[in-house]
Amino acid sequence: MENVAPARALARRARQLLQWAFVVFSIGILLVVVGTMAFVIQLLPPSHPSFGLYNLLRSVLFGVGVIFVVAGVGMAIRAFTRRTENDLAQMTGNFLQQQLDSQYSFIRNINRSGLGYIDAVLVGPPGVLVFHILNERGGLANEHSKWLRYVNGEWRTLRYNPTKEAVVDIDRLRVYLQRRQIQAEVFGVVVVVGNVSDVELHLVEPVVPVAHLTTLMDTLRSNYFKRTDRLPPQTVKTIRLLLLETTR
Repeated sequence: MENVAPARALARRARQLLQWAFVVFSIGILLVVVGTMAFVIQLLPPSHPSFGLYNLLRSVLFGVGVIFVVAGVGMAIRAFTRRTENDLAQMTGNFLQQQLDSQYSFIRNINRSGLGYIDAVLVGPPGVLVFHILNERGGLANEHSKWLRYVNGEWRTLRYNPTKEAVVDIDRLRVYLQRRQIQAEVFGVVVVVGNVSDVELHLVEPVVPVAHLTTLMDTLRSNYFKRTDRLPPQTVKTIRLLLLETTR
């Protein structure tokens, strides 16, 4: 099985974002300077009929400039901190690599416009499988679409919902492929990694299949791998290239 990440594409987008950050920051600095100069060098006296408009204009220039400067700095920080690897996805890929043959491609850390961020996607003859990967400890319960954590002797609602996040990823990828005239079934799975002794999963008819990494293959055999209608090899290749961004 291929276990890869579109690292070049991720690095390219980070560079592009940094370039845009520089442009936005530069525009902001220019507006701040112009606005400040309009306060320092007062072109109209307070008695002038248009002074109110002039005062509003220089205030707006300065305020918008500050917003652009802050936005530029934020974009630069985002460019430098943008994830180029997902350790949990890499761990999952390494595990699956020992189980699956060359018909499958496991693509990690997908992040592109029109699709958003997805931990990983497995592409193979049964279809497209979206992975939502967690690193949790303790008692977890997934009842249908509801998630709970066992804390201090009681079950409490988890602060986020892996099922809902997985469903969002599945729907986005399904629409993404449909818009490109690609017919393929899209499935999903929530995977919990980490030491199996540190995690206790309680599952009641989960909307999206849930498994610990050590039981992942058994879970997939009961749904994803049971698919009888197979994707043509050319469709598998097309989806792989699309997610790796080696084609448009």
